[in-house]
Amino acid sequence: MKTSRFFFSLLILLLPALAAATSVFDLLHDAGSEEARQLRLVVPMDSVLTKAKSKLEAVVAFRDVNGELQQFPLQVSVRGKFRRQRCEYPPLKLNFSKKLLRAAGLDDWDKYKLVSTCAPGPGFSDLILKEYLAYRTYNLLTENSYRVQRLEITYVDANGHHPNRTEVGFLIEDTDEMAARIGGKEIENPIGLPATAFDPAAEATHSLVQYLFGNGDVSLPMARNLKIVERPDGSLVPVGYDFDFSGWVGAPYASPTSEIGQQSIYQRIYQGYARTDDVLRQVADHFRDRRRDVMDFLANFHYLRVEDRTVIQRFAARFFRELHQKNNNAQLPLYDQLRGSVAEVIPPGGEAGSFRNIGK
Repeated sequence: MKTSRFFFSLLILLLPALAAATSVFDLLHDAGSEEARQLRLVVPMDSVLTKAKSKLEAVVAFRDVNGELQQFPLQVSVRGKFRRQRCEYPPLKLNFSKKLLRAAGLDDWDKYKLVSTCAPGPGFSDLILKEYLAYRTYNLLTENSYRVQRLEITYVDANGHHPNRTEVGFLIEDTDEMAARIGGKEIENPIGLPATAFDPAAEATHSLVQYLFGNGDVSLPMARNLKIVERPDGSLVPVGYDFDFSGWVGAPYASPTSEIGQQSIYQRIYQGYARTDDVLRQVADHFRDRRRDVMDFLANFHYLRVEDRTVIQRFAARFFRELHQKNNNAQLPLYDQLRGSVAEVIPPGGEAGSFRNIGK
């Protein structure tokens, strides 16, 4: 279906309602609530289920944070690597028209990742909610993170061949939108950047968040499952995403990252660059100060089954307890304690000097 004059006219009529928002994400995002917002996506489901590589014409509809009905024509494409290959329902990318966004008075952040269940069943829904909790916990620890909005997504087949299907999911903020929000721009080719180019506190914060999640499926040297944002002063900030292989989520298909010394997805491996004790202890103090916010948030997230929520709470509590113990040990540099038994294992693509044992 081509973008019609009807949709263009609809957006013009909605200009007053959109005035308070700056992006499509802002129209949906309710920062004061964890309630799921309803989103309807009309798309050719045969092409989605066969994981066609072409861009698909679609229409998305939802009520914004003010209760106004919004409809946008857009293009949808199948994305992802592992989940695209293994999942019955692949993750999608929503690509809005910059022209229509501008006409609606919105910033032209136009590319959003839509995450939803991999296959039917409550177990897969729980995995989505646990990954959503990882993103939201990340938000509580640093603004240098992707915002997410929890959704109930109703998939409607544009050709009428498949019944409607409603799944839990969430929307991830556009990367350029995230970068602008934290005061920088994304670097397009970030592989092999030197450790000295990164803001020490921002890099240590990112690495400690990944350590909290028990996520081995991430790499600073290889820029895997993270984006690099460059600030006006030239310093770099890593921002992670995609946590389904972490111990935090505990997906049944996840496997440990053996090349960094991980033997179980529940084993925490610190992959951050070597930093001075002052920097790392300052970051550890910040995590200590946010501990209660994180633990309260997890305890009050009643949309996840109690047993799954309890497992995450215990996983997080153990992290905070062990970090506190390490930070209180003034006899050894905190970096050495975090690296521990894998101190001699250099992550692929990294330089030994960037992961040196400071205590030696």
